[in-house]
Amino acid sequence: MTRLKTLLTELSRYEIPKGPSPAFTPVHIVKALLLLEKGSMGRQSMSKMLGLGEGSARTLVKKLTERALVSVDPVGGCNLTNEGRLIVNELRQTILSSKEFTLEDFDIKLPSFAVQIRGPSAFTIPITKLRDVAVRNGAEGMLVFTVKDSKISLPMIVDDVSKDYPKLVSLIKNSFLLEDGDFIFIGFAEDKNAAELGTLAAALFCILES
Repeated sequence: MTRLKTLLTELSRYEIPKGPSPAFTPVHIVKALLLLEKGSMGRQSMSKMLGLGEGSARTLVKKLTERALVSVDPVGGCNLTNEGRLIVNELRQTILSSKEFTLEDFDIKLPSFAVQIRGPSAFTIPITKLRDVAVRNGAEGMLVFTVKDSKISLPMIVDDVSKDYPKLVSLIKNSFLLEDGDFIFIGFAEDKNAAELGTLAAALFCILES
């Protein structure tokens, strides 16, 4: 089992003798690590970016610190350690890139978030299952695009999305460095943080199922 799988398995088994369990999930852990990949961040800012209460964010940081993935400086805030960067490197083997997105070309006006996935595990997971994971983690829905022969398709719906939605395809191609076999997950929700967490949850599911 990889470092990443071990981490997520351990942190999914909370044993808190008093009070409720922390209100964070493995998806929040992944998002926190990806946030810190960009640089140091204070716990208050992290709490806001993760959509967690300060108490839950504090517990999350404590768990990551205990596992030597994050160091905390009273002035500089939270930073990834070398071990933390190894975990992020594992994440980046599957989650190549991610960003806020728009699905207005699909007449979806809700905030959207896109994740580029690369890896054989995604091929073996039914798209309906991936959507279910996204919805259980906050998204209202998710579209799954695939890249094959330089064309972008919606499996079981349309082989070449560019024929009906050229603007969307252009946006995807300009946003990501695509290779054949890549997947683009785009989740949407009333809240942009929920869209991001739902989409990341589907990506994380691919990692855990590999």
